[in-house]
Formats: sequence, structure tokens, C-alpha cells
Amino acid sequence: MAGGTVVGLDVGSQLIKVVELRRTGSSVEVTALDLAPTPQEAIDNGLIIDAQLLGKAVKDLLSRAHITAKKCVSSVSGQSAVVVRVLEIPQVSESELGNQMQFEAERQVPFSLTESIMDFCPIPRPEGYAEGAMMEVLLAVAQSDLVDKHVEMLFAAGLKPDAIDVEPIAVGRALLEVGQSPNTPGYTVAIINLGASNTDISIFRDKLLSFPRTIPMAGDQLTRAIAEYMQVDMVTAEQYKREHGEVLMGQLVAPATFTGQTDVGMTGGGFHDFGTSEIATPSAHMPFDFSTPGATPTFATEEQSAFTVPGAAPQASPFDFSAQSGTTDQGTGTAETGFGTAETAFGSGDSSAFTTMEVVPTQWVPSTGEMTSSTGVVNADDALKVQIFNCIAPVLAELVQEIRRSLDYYRGRNSEARIDEILLTGGSSNVKNLAPFIEQELGIPTRVANPLQGLNVTSKNYSPDHLAQIGSLFPVCIGLGARDLMANSGGKKRR
Repeated sequence: MAGGTVVGLDVGSQLIKVVELRRTGSSVEVTALDLAPTPQEAIDNGLIIDAQLLGKAVKDLLSRAHITAKKCVSSVSGQSAVVVRVLEIPQVSESELGNQMQFEAERQVPFSLTESIMDFCPIPRPEGYAEGAMMEVLLAVAQSDLVDKHVEMLFAAGLKPDAIDVEPIAVGRALLEVGQSPNTPGYTVAIINLGASNTDISIFRDKLLSFPRTIPMAGDQLTRAIAEYMQVDMVTAEQYKREHGEVLMGQLVAPATFTGQTDVGMTGGGFHDFGTSEIATPSAHMPFDFSTPGATPTFATEEQSAFTVPGAAPQASPFDFSAQSGTTDQGTGTAETGFGTAETAFGSGDSSAFTTMEVVPTQWVPSTGEMTSSTGVVNADDALKVQIFNCIAPVLAELVQEIRRSLDYYRGRNSEARIDEILLTGGSSNVKNLAPFIEQELGIPTRVANPLQGLNVTSKNYSPDHLAQIGSLFPVCIGLGARDLMANSGGKKRR
């Protein structure tokens, strides 16, 4: 109910992040938060292989954070096992939508639907859909084994799963709903969530997801580049990245502009999240249900608001465990992967529009103990920054190129589409000067978003200064924990 306390849990490939949230009056309060390393022996390529071990790690983290609430909203991800896409389909009636989405899933999902859980939800655009225009539907599909392992981990941690959401929706909720982005009609934000192994590129128009894409490139690639070129281990490379990683803006020339052109040959849709096989109402909540002890995942059809749109019914987009109803439609068929991965779908692309990143060679002079370059003596700290920048520059250039392609594709679908702002979040967004670099490359205002900004944080685990440094690690779990709290604001009740 409104005012209750909820745990938001984000299990990443490198870190487990957890928050405890509650509603106090008209605001959301963070009563506890913490993070811990993910036990690598429990995870393989982002998939849980030892649910009991991972559950124990989560349970220990909850204890250390002094979190006592049990109701939990979590998320699942994994490029090979989870698909989230916004599809454009001809307008159909509510009774016909299930069959239409079953057909779309068979075309879009690159794994068997017979061993998957599917959910979907129409996206209620505030301007509505003109007669004959295409309607947008959020589709989410996850392999059953992935969900089963995830739920087993939650129970091992002593948590009571209320819903399993998807990461792009959770991040959007944290930064746009809780964080209160502008309400200007048509305002469009691209959220770039830079994790450890993947980067989520999610475009939201009117706070509703319009375009999700996941690319297999993120912080681990930066760390690996440093380790390989500087001949150090990954632990040392990670430390170098965190302490000395910086885009040296003084070495950049010939800034490019955002063209808005579309790459030729791109297919429609194509990203990572979940959906439903049956839908009871246009505002159906796309999730799994666990309210009955021992029940297997089914779909809930309760009315809730993941994003509040003026004049639109409340809408949300995850797997729900709070009310049992519906059944799972399953099917088979070959998959058309849409975008797929960056390598297979977008191709190599042309990076000629990028700013030139100049390499500054340095040399160690044993007799003086100094580093020198063509510009004179360089102190050891500055020389290390230059070396690290030279390592990560190619990865950053490729990352920005993938962001550019995603934005170009989105804009190419509609001549009136726009991108008003880019928000960076996730651990790798803290690379110094990354935001101004991306802004210079794409010509779009860009900033690092802190999901804790504007929230009342009463947790005593970290100092305010430390929270400011690590805040960008928590958008997913804040968005997860706020899911029901935001839905229940303003007197809304869950059925």
C-alpha cells in the first residue's frame, strides 16, 4: 500500500546494489542503501549459475545495510536471455492484441518461446493514436530458466518478490518520474546507462519508453583496454580507470555535429526487456504473479502507473508477483533479431565524423626521474592520465558511435522526432569529462544524472560526499523500489 517500505534490488555482473525506499507524504525517502561485489562464481556471463550462493551474498548485504523490509522489486537482464522491444503494430482490438503479440514475438525473439515467459503492454501516448496510425506496444520476453534462478535467489535471500521489472523502465522511472524531468509535451530524453558489461540506450518521449537498445560494450571494455595496453592486471586497471580515467578535452579537435541521419539497412525494433501473452485491460500491468504460495509465474492484470501520462490510464511494464491472474501463451518459430548486437546489426559503421583524439607520446628519463613529451616535462600523475586516455580513447569513440547510430535510427523513424537531452548514469558514467565529450560529439546537451539528487536520504551508511560519488550506481534499484510507491501516489490504489 502507499507509504509501505520496498526493497529495490539490482544484481549486476560486478556489483550488487540495494536500496530501501518508503513514501513519506508526497516524496520518496531512501531509508537504507548499500552495495557489495557480486560473487563471480555465482554468475556466468550475466546469468545466475548458483542461486543459493548469490542469495546468501544478497542476504549478507541486506543485513549490513540494516534493511528489514521483505517486499522486493528486482530486475533480470542478459542479452542472450532477455528481450525488451517497443514494437509498432497496426491498431487492433484488445481481444486481438494477444494473438498479434504472439506472432510478433515469434518473429522478434531469438530463442524458443516454449521455454520463455512473455509479457506486453500497450503504450498510451498522451496525444493518442490517429485512425489508421500504428500503435506502440512494449514487449518483454525472458527465458524461464533465467526467471526461475532469479526467484530462487530472492527466496534464498529471505525476500518476498512482488515484481520483476526490466532495467530500462526502472532507470527511466528513477530519473524521470522520481527525478521529475520537464513535462513539456514531446520532451525526449536519451538515457545512457553504462554498466560493467553492457550499456543500455533508452529513449523516452513524454516519460514513456520509445526505443530501447542494449550494446555489449561498457566499463569492462575500458578496464580491459587499460590492462592490455599497460600490461597490468584487471584489478590494477580498474583502479587506474576509477582514479585517473579522464577524457582529455584539450586533445580533441574538429568537433562533429549530430546529423540525425539513419543508417541504411536497419530493421525495426530490437532491444532487451519483457512482455505478456494475455492482457485483461488496456492498462494491464505486464508481470508475473506470485501471490499464491507455490504458484508458478503467471501474469497479473492490475492497474498501476509506471509512468503517469496526462489523460492516460496508469501503465507499468514488469513481471508482477502481487496478484494472480492470466496464463502464459507460448509458441515456437524462428526469430528475426532486429538490431541484435552492435556487431551483427549495425555493422562497423563510419567513424569519420568523430573528433580526432590526439595521442601524446611520453618518455621516461631515468637520469632525472621525469616523464617528458613534445610539450616538455610531464609529472607522473599527468603522464598516467595521458596513458590511460590513450588506452580508452578507441573504446569511447566506438561507444559514442553506437550511441550516434541509435539516436540516428530513432530520429530516422519520424522526421519530427527529437532528442532534447542525454542523461548518463551507471558506474562508468563517472569517467571525468565523458559528458562534455559526448555533448561535443553529438551536439546534444549531456549531463551525468544522480538518481539520489532530490531524494531525502536518511541512510547513515555513507557520508553525503560519498553518496554524491556513488549515486550513479543506484538508478536501477531506486527505480525498482519506487515502482509501487510512484504507482500509489496521488491516492491511486492497487487492485
